[in-house]
Amino acid sequence: MRIRCFSIEGIFFENEDKCVFDFVDEDTALAILSDGMGGLSLGQEAAEVISSAIRTYIFDNINKIDNKCSLLISALHYADNELHKVSLSNRSNMGAAVAVALVWQSTLFYTWQGNVRLYMYSNGRLNCLSKDHILNIGYGRTALSRCLKGAGLRDDIPSLTHSVNKGDRIFLCSDGFYNSYQSVLSLHSFDDIKSRVVNPEDDASLIGIYC
Repeated sequence: MRIRCFSIEGIFFENEDKCVFDFVDEDTALAILSDGMGGLSLGQEAAEVISSAIRTYIFDNINKIDNKCSLLISALHYADNELHKVSLSNRSNMGAAVAVALVWQSTLFYTWQGNVRLYMYSNGRLNCLSKDHILNIGYGRTALSRCLKGAGLRDDIPSLTHSVNKGDRIFLCSDGFYNSYQSVLSLHSFDDIKSRVVNPEDDASLIGIYC
């Protein structure tokens, strides 16, 4: 199993995406992608706090919590609490969308809040595994209906599973990537995918897990 990643800053604003990935052991991979919310303060810092907190919680508890779906949900709550502390110390309203993928014993466990997406390419087909948490607020504008912003989370957090086979590819990507470049996820080479991302309008970030 291999993990590749890139995050390319958009042409209008500083990069507020944060990619974190690691191996718990040789057969267990973790990937987290957070996208700081536009319109709120310190988006880059919010994404960093959330991603770091989720990684810390999962590494500290992966052998203590047998139900890995529950592990991911608890990690989101932990990260939201950590963001609450940082928001208070900065006296700022902070938030980010996030997606988390944990590949453990040939199973993908995943969760998300907001519009960071998870895709799987398997048997020649690309499928989106997540559903955006967004609302149409009129005049062609949308807003996140869920995110982490240090204010508590709803009880019905999605936490799902999917079987993983050798050769499958799992992708986590920000809206700056999939809004313009979703079609290139079918390319075999990660370097080829990256080469297609040129001067994106919004931050374009991608984590690829190659099983």
